[in-house]
Amino acid sequence: MVFHYGRLTRRGGLDPRTLTYAVLDLETTGLNPKRGARVCEIAVVRMRGDGTVLDEYSTLVNPGSSIRNSAFHGITDTWVKTAPSFDQVAGDLLAYLDGAIVVGHKLDFEEKFLAAEFARLGVPLTGIPGLCTLVAARYQLDRYGYRLAHLHHLLTGRWPTAEHSALGDARSLAAVLTELINAAPQPLHWDGPTPAPLPQLPRTRIIAPRAAALRKGSEGWLATLTARLPLMVDSPPPRSEALDDYQAMLAHALSDGRVVSEEAEQLALLASHAGLTQETARGVHGEFLLRARDRAEADGVVTAAELRELQRAAKNLAVSHLISDLEEAAAAEKARRNGPLKGWRILPVGEGKELTDVMDYAVDHGAKVAANVTKTVRLVIAPDGVETTKTAQARERGVPILTPKEAWTLLSAEVEQKQRGAALVADTRAGDVAARIAAEQAHEQAGETTNEWHQFWRPRELTDAEYRVKFVDRFADETAPVFTSSKTTQNGGCAGAILLLATLAGAAGTVPGLVG
Repeated sequence: MVFHYGRLTRRGGLDPRTLTYAVLDLETTGLNPKRGARVCEIAVVRMRGDGTVLDEYSTLVNPGSSIRNSAFHGITDTWVKTAPSFDQVAGDLLAYLDGAIVVGHKLDFEEKFLAAEFARLGVPLTGIPGLCTLVAARYQLDRYGYRLAHLHHLLTGRWPTAEHSALGDARSLAAVLTELINAAPQPLHWDGPTPAPLPQLPRTRIIAPRAAALRKGSEGWLATLTARLPLMVDSPPPRSEALDDYQAMLAHALSDGRVVSEEAEQLALLASHAGLTQETARGVHGEFLLRARDRAEADGVVTAAELRELQRAAKNLAVSHLISDLEEAAAAEKARRNGPLKGWRILPVGEGKELTDVMDYAVDHGAKVAANVTKTVRLVIAPDGVETTKTAQARERGVPILTPKEAWTLLSAEVEQKQRGAALVADTRAGDVAARIAAEQAHEQAGETTNEWHQFWRPRELTDAEYRVKFVDRFADETAPVFTSSKTTQNGGCAGAILLLATLAGAAGTVPGLVG
């Protein structure tokens, strides 16, 4: 057996929050490796028991044969044609499983495929600490429907995303494990072997991650694409030739200012071929926007039209922070133009620091500078003793002429009055009140989610005999025998391993040590 099964139990053991877990999911070309089915996608989420995600790993795997069950997981021959083979990823996979308890939902499914794939490489695996969350949920929760999606919804209050993709399911299972360990009504303990070093194989770091189950959402297609890729601590560099294709497709998709679903799917395929992760995808998207920004700034001025184009691209690429300074400058300019002196056209006549200062103040608050006396000019500012044809024209038209000091008094009073009027219905406490209400609602919702699944917590943990009656014997006519010896092929899976141990121990209600 690849795995030495342990369990989460109320009866004592190690604190599971202190241990490291490798949450594993596989997508395959069929159900039985003995009939030629192969692994076509792998994902691992390494995490601590307290819920902290330490690393992620995900890649498609070229099975070396045509994929005929694409309707189930969405993986086609086109997706895997440039993906690494299992022998190319075996070393990386072992590194991600090393020193951790391997977790799977119905872990025996992953077990039989790992055994078959590593046997082809002449690397027998045995004794790896394993935890089956399907068994754990059945022992602790009294609710019909133990599929991963149902458990995820029950324990988190949300339906999982990207189902039937290896990384999507691994992330979903990591969330379930986190809730079971940290939010159960009664403390659970780890009763089983502790993590140990695994065999080492050469690492290639070749990956072809799949961004599955794309949707536009509120953040846009590319934000979802990036989020569906693995968040790796040490991302391998993208493959250059495929990266060129991705960047070319990115330019095409953004040329009209928006990305549509078909373009997003094509980008996801090219991202896989290029081996992009969250980190490297964000880097590519950021470089794309910066090149566009450089072109906009080449003439020294970013026009309103260019800024709008950059903003559309930045939103699609989920890298708006890279033009935040341009947006802030544009917002400041807009606020200045719409300031309290908006509509004032002021004609300065003469020179001097006082005149310059008052004109700067006026412009900063929305006024515009006039060059000549026209019917739209509301004020002329001229130092004492300055007389020109413009001041004469102003007098003829009845336009007020003030000294810089008089103008400063008039304009500052106008600004103060407008600003005071805008604040008549304002309340400085509004932000604090809104934040407090949002926090209370979030806390209430979190409490409702936690309490909801607690009502399905069994009054006591099932015994092994009770587990057999509820989940094994009732299906005896539909499945092969659970175990007759440790070498017997079984369909009872991780549950069967636990029940075999109970039989060997001669115990109807306990599984001492869970040594498998």
